[in-house]
Amino acid sequence: METPIAVTDPVKNFVANNSRCAEIFAELKIDFCCGGDQPLLSACEENNLEPDKVYQRLMALLAEASTYEEDVSGMSTTELTHHIESTHHVYLKEALPRLSALMDKVQQAHSSRHPELVQLQAVFKGVREDLEPHLMKEERILFPLIRSMELDFQGLQAGAAQGPIRMMRHEHDELGVLLKEMRALANEYVAPEDGCQSFELLYKELEALEQDTHLHIYKENNLLFTAIA
Repeated sequence: METPIAVTDPVKNFVANNSRCAEIFAELKIDFCCGGDQPLLSACEENNLEPDKVYQRLMALLAEASTYEEDVSGMSTTELTHHIESTHHVYLKEALPRLSALMDKVQQAHSSRHPELVQLQAVFKGVREDLEPHLMKEERILFPLIRSMELDFQGLQAGAAQGPIRMMRHEHDELGVLLKEMRALANEYVAPEDGCQSFELLYKELEALEQDTHLHIYKENNLLFTAIA
């Protein structure tokens, strides 16, 4: 942990010090990506959590070394765009079609007893339809622009990325709403007792998708985009 941090600091500051704080926030249902500017104190109060206990838990984690997050937070904007593409974008391009096939299988087998699967499939389809063009816009438009800006020593392109960044932030907010809806439909990703192994795997993989996407959005909103503003 490099800098002192208090319970009144924004949630995003904890994740910036150690990315594993994201796991605690996910468990406690505290939004650290789109809602990362909210102070930890008020986030705990909104979720009926004891701020002191949550803070102490986070501080214990922050006491551990985290070279991974230090490396990420110390990256240049160009390095960060490459990191996001090679980790989160690669993951999504593999996971989304695989999850679509698994969703089809589980929905066909279990929707008669679990009709919520029909709506869950529809929301997941919306998530995929939002994410795939979002990744393309980042890779073809925003990230190349950010890389060129880092080489623009005279500042001729200053401000050129602000329009695309506003669009990406808006899409992140919309995606956050869909992820919350998906979690609610999936009973907090707890599979029913009569669910088969595929059912359990689906919920496990959907939760992994949610966690990775939250961290992905956090890195863009709170590290990459703020470095350009």
